[in-house]
Amino acid sequence: MAPVNSPKKCICLVYERWYKNGMQVEFSAVPPDQIIYIWDKIAPLFEKLIQGQGYGSLEEMFDSLAIQKRNTLWIAWEKKNKDNILMVLSTRLVEGGAFEILGCAGKDRYLWMDYFKTIERFAKDSDCNRIQVRNGRRGWKRDLEKQGMKVTGYTFEKKI
Repeated sequence: MAPVNSPKKCICLVYERWYKNGMQVEFSAVPPDQIIYIWDKIAPLFEKLIQGQGYGSLEEMFDSLAIQKRNTLWIAWEKKNKDNILMVLSTRLVEGGAFEILGCAGKDRYLWMDYFKTIERFAKDSDCNRIQVRNGRRGWKRDLEKQGMKVTGYTFEKKI
């Protein structure tokens, strides 16, 4: 993991770089104290998620990510144009060894599945023994099963 400069001097940990449609994309975990520097760019993406699926409010989301530090913000953006945010993802570690994927938003909100191995590695490094997708969509089933996950009620889960 290497630090990278982001919009307004935000320092993020780059977990993976790869190319999508000819552009180099970075997938990063954003340290909580750096979220304030990019919040104006990611809040509109989360607002669509909140309106579409009833995830509380932007204030609650900011509080859980940046103030209480209960959740982790992940971001995929174009390396040469940090204003081109492709996707944001909210995750958290839960007692009992679960790593939860809470919600994703953006122009390419399904991009997180391309980074599943990176997310899985982070979960293992954090001593988690399973990954769960909260509020998953039925249409994700096939893609998540390819990652070794199974439906357990309305939550997707993979033992790791």
